[in-house]
Amino acid sequence: MAKQPTKTEMTTEIASIARDYRVPTYGGIMRPDDDTLMSRGGGKGLRIYDDLERDCHCYAVLQKRKHAVVAGEWEVDAASERPIDVRAADVVRAQIEAVPFDRICVELLDAVLKGYAVSEVIWEPRGNEIVVSNILARDQGRFVFDTTGRPRLLTLQNMVEGEELPNRKFIVHRFGGKSGNPYGLGLGTRLFWPVFFKRQGITFWLTFADKFGNPTAVGKYPNGAEVRDQKKLLDALQALAHDTGVIIPEGMIIELLEAQRSGNVNTHEQLARYMDEQMSEAVLGETLTTNIGKSGSYAASNTHNEVREELRDADADMLSDTLNGTLVKWITELNVPGATPPKLWRNYEEPEDLNTKADRDEKIHKMGFDPSDQYIRETYGEGWVRRKTQIAPAAAPPNGQDEDQDDAPPPETPAFAEEDQDLVDELTRQLDEAAGPALDLVIERIRKRLGAAEDLAAFSESLPDLFHAIGDDGLADAIRRGLVVADLQGRADIEDGPGAEGDG
Repeated sequence: MAKQPTKTEMTTEIASIARDYRVPTYGGIMRPDDDTLMSRGGGKGLRIYDDLERDCHCYAVLQKRKHAVVAGEWEVDAASERPIDVRAADVVRAQIEAVPFDRICVELLDAVLKGYAVSEVIWEPRGNEIVVSNILARDQGRFVFDTTGRPRLLTLQNMVEGEELPNRKFIVHRFGGKSGNPYGLGLGTRLFWPVFFKRQGITFWLTFADKFGNPTAVGKYPNGAEVRDQKKLLDALQALAHDTGVIIPEGMIIELLEAQRSGNVNTHEQLARYMDEQMSEAVLGETLTTNIGKSGSYAASNTHNEVREELRDADADMLSDTLNGTLVKWITELNVPGATPPKLWRNYEEPEDLNTKADRDEKIHKMGFDPSDQYIRETYGEGWVRRKTQIAPAAAPPNGQDEDQDDAPPPETPAFAEEDQDLVDELTRQLDEAAGPALDLVIERIRKRLGAAEDLAAFSESLPDLFHAIGDDGLADAIRRGLVVADLQGRADIEDGPGAEGDG
């Protein structure tokens, strides 16, 4: 039967990193779980990873990954709508705006390369608040971690176990590490070898270029030549290598030996480019946003860019978690006690192209839908007023005015008011009621003729005779009465319109 856990066991960590027998410790201080660092670091320690950034390509892809994170606008959201939580968000937002926050984030993102990064917060009392005056990056090599994961500062007085650090002072951002090791596991452990092999390959490449760019000078001396004569010949060869004139004793011969090439002469370049691709894949998760190459394409680079953006979002989320658990929490605790700390995050949503949206809105309008005023303001901003729809009537020129007179002002176009539309709707309804019986009779006779027809061809041939037999007295009378009413209403509107005098 399985052991039933106690209440203490339920609420405490049992398989902690401090109890991992595989993690090296010394005097209660843990050691990094980085094989590359332990085997190749020697006396340099983490500085071997600083040396990686001397490679141009390695530096470029690391900078691209870091700056992609700070490219998004940071935002601070209150934990709730409670006044105390809203005030806490305002305080945090104001203090972050007062410091070079993007620079601070880039420095903390050095953990991507080395596994962890440490920054020190400098506090300053101002009035009733304790504010952040600056946040300074510190060298990771100056810190170690105890078995609880807390950082300790190595000093001249304590170079092994380090000194205990005060609370709310040091921000530690970690990257990688699967076992919970507080040192993390950065990309340096993976980038070390591509950079190393690339440098070795370029060294051989330079030797290769020197051999084929400048032939090797070979000196020949006769048998029995004394040592001093041999030395003279060697000095002459060395002088020749530096493009200087030489003199040699009689009987000695100098020849230029041309190097013979075989195989592919681009081997060294291919090796260097392959190592660059390995660096890009390790840092960015892809290659085409850095080097499209001969077989790349714009579509493929867009696909690879989506992979890079996923890494950017992950880096931003992890950094925000670190800052929310340290800096944001500390500012809230010191200045707004009792408030729930707000959430800091990065926004990478790109604004929609207004031209594309306008084209889409135009298509929807042609489908029969009109946008609301609120939608126009929210989408295109303030300053828009919906214009009134106008109808330009074909009016005759006034009495006594020449129709060909060009300088006459155009007649004023009356606005099509809402009550005019109501009148049209009412006249249409009356016409529909008046013509209804006549239309019903026509439809009924067509239905009977269709039911009696042998086929559709015979029914089609009988339609002209059917319409002659039906007659149009009822329908024509209804339409005639409707037109009379519309004509009389139009005359009344003209007489009662602007400029009308009296009733007569």
